[in-house]
Amino acid sequence: MQLPSNNPSTSPLDLAEIRSRIAYYLARRDCLSCMRVSHDWFLDFARPVWHTIDFSKDATAFSKVSSATIGKYGGFISEVLEITNSKNVQALQHAKVDSIQSLRILFSGDGLYRSMLSDLRRRSHSSIASLSARCNPPEPNTFGEQCKNAKYYISVNDVISPIPTLSDTTLTASKGHGLRTLSLAFVCFTREGFSSMLQYAPALEELRLDRVIVIYHKSTVPLYTGSKLRFFSGSFAQAWGHDTGNHGAPHLLEQFPSLEEWYITSLIRPDTWTTPNPFRINFSACCPLLKVVTFSGKTHNTDLISDLLMIYFKDLQSCKLSTKNLVLSTALGLIGHLETLTSIVITDKVQGTQTMSWLYLIPKLCRHLHVFSLESFVVDMESIEDNPWGCKELEELRIQFKGLDTSQDIDTCLKEMYRGRRSYAASVLNRTKDKDTVMARVCQHLLQFKCLKTVWLGTDVTYLPFSRI
Repeated sequence: MQLPSNNPSTSPLDLAEIRSRIAYYLARRDCLSCMRVSHDWFLDFARPVWHTIDFSKDATAFSKVSSATIGKYGGFISEVLEITNSKNVQALQHAKVDSIQSLRILFSGDGLYRSMLSDLRRRSHSSIASLSARCNPPEPNTFGEQCKNAKYYISVNDVISPIPTLSDTTLTASKGHGLRTLSLAFVCFTREGFSSMLQYAPALEELRLDRVIVIYHKSTVPLYTGSKLRFFSGSFAQAWGHDTGNHGAPHLLEQFPSLEEWYITSLIRPDTWTTPNPFRINFSACCPLLKVVTFSGKTHNTDLISDLLMIYFKDLQSCKLSTKNLVLSTALGLIGHLETLTSIVITDKVQGTQTMSWLYLIPKLCRHLHVFSLESFVVDMESIEDNPWGCKELEELRIQFKGLDTSQDIDTCLKEMYRGRRSYAASVLNRTKDKDTVMARVCQHLLQFKCLKTVWLGTDVTYLPFSRI
């Protein structure tokens, strides 16, 4: 067998894969120098130079770039941010700018500007995977003002361009669009237009709506319910009380049968809810896969959270909420999902000792938890020992222990835990809390979790090697 010769002239930079990776860590001036080395180096280092065009920073400089230069490098442009006017679009008006993957645009009432935006999207219809579009908030900032101003109304063609360019016959309107992530803010949609948008974007997985008014629902026009959307970010009123002119319109979630995760940005009750609980919402019927819910820390409504956890959501697997929303009723709501919950994350600072009394019930009863994160909490070992944790399959823990205050104490505790994992002695379990220090008791507590991989006790995150004791 002949061994390959060891060529000392070969270096890692001779490999295109390595060049393309390190290129994104270099300054633009360094990439420009590397582009002059050879044709192969040009291809690898030109992409990061032209990857992102941010018109909030680059508008003046980019407007001076010649058409010939854009013709040479336009195919490398992948991300375009903060397009706000027709001059920005004109700077990109070239046939070679046809591979944009991510767009962030601001709508206005200028019809020519919107037409040019549509042309820009159409040229990159096969590559655009992420789109963020918004209007400036109305003045005054009310739903009524937004509804009566024409510039806030958008159509399907303002979001996606299902019609291919004249030079491209590989995609037809019936084949849909490659858009995967869509964010809309301060715009108005007809319900039929919103439904058509979902239909023309079969690859759409993530949708973020902020003050998007979807109105004019008519029962004579069937809704599209074949969306593969998995993630939705929007307020409770956004999903439920969107149609100000028709309070009987179906909620948006009925069009998301594959929804798995909902980030609830606000918990203000919709205007259509004239009584505390006017009807029972069967999330299991319209969104049977919805198992992950995050309640934004910017809002405070413990009554509605309790209703959602206790009545509406079924078999949740993951929940994230802020400390200010953790009261007895919401804690009991979480415990109501004890057979399915695998992740609980509590954010923000502790706001009083009363919250702590409900805390110990959660890890005690939710025995299937894999992730338990309470970075702002400081717990004491005596309360934990009085309420033993039942979540023995815990893999990630983020919490602080009273008496374990310094970085040195935390590091020592984790080292002792690691040694205890490697040589688990019976004496560790036989220690009593009266004789042990806080450090030893915390170490003993952590050693119960045989699958624990990630630990945060107030300083740095520690990753433990997996070891079944």
